[in-house]
Amino acid sequence: MAMFRTFLFSLLALGGALLALVLVTSVASWLPPLLGVHPGGEAQLAWDLAFSVLGGIAAVGFAAWHAPCGPRWHGFGIWLVLAAASLWAAWDMGNDFPRWFVLLLLLSLPLQLGAGLWLATRRLRTAT
Repeated sequence: MAMFRTFLFSLLALGGALLALVLVTSVASWLPPLLGVHPGGEAQLAWDLAFSVLGGIAAVGFAAWHAPCGPRWHGFGIWLVLAAASLWAAWDMGNDFPRWFVLLLLLSLPLQLGAGLWLATRRLRTAT
């Protein structure tokens, strides 16, 4: 029964990580019009890239923070999904996006893993 519980909580941690990714990246779609960022320009691309990176950090951090055991493995597992999706997108995008966007997307992958794991291992200090 304990193994089933651990498995269930692992699935919940990974599912929550994907939900965190969706929530952070969805902010990238509704916030720019409120801030006056014009759609379709390089500022919009930079905005989308920044929120893609933040979404990856949030997903890795969520999976590692809420993992019932092996938090680094949970974070690394969700990062592998993000890395595979980014590599597929870079291959599939072709010339649809500027080279700087694709290059920065791929170069941000180690940052997403490192920052997400770092955030997950931080503990709040309590005053005594």
